[in-house]
Amino acid sequence: MKQMEQRYKRYMEKARTVIKTLDPKQPAPTPDVQSLRNQLTEKERKLQHLEVSRVKTRHSQEEKLIISAWYNMGMALHQQVSGERLGPGNQAMSFLAQQRQSTNARRGLVRLQPR
Repeated sequence: MKQMEQRYKRYMEKARTVIKTLDPKQPAPTPDVQSLRNQLTEKERKLQHLEVSRVKTRHSQEEKLIISAWYNMGMALHQQVSGERLGPGNQAMSFLAQQRQSTNARRGLVRLQPR
C-alpha cells in the first residue's frame, strides 16, 4: 500500500511539472492590453447592434415596398374598372364632361350632343 502511495505521489509530481512546463502562467495583462481588449469587445457589441438594426430596417423597407405595390395594383384595377364602366367612347372626354354625362344619365336627361 505504501509503495502504491509513493508511486501515486511521484506520478502527481511529474504531472505537475509537465503541466507547469506546458502551460506557463501568463503575466498579468498590462493596462494597454486591457484597454485594447475592452475596445475590441465594445466594437463587437456595436457591430452586433448595427447588424440587428440593419435587419430591422431591411424588413421595414420590404414591408413598405409590398404596401406600395399593393396600392399601385389596386389603383390600376380601379382605373381599369372605371374605364370599362364608362365605355370606350368616353375616354376622349374630359373629367367634367364625363361627370355631367353621368349626372344627366341618372336624371334621365341624356343628350347626344354636348353643348
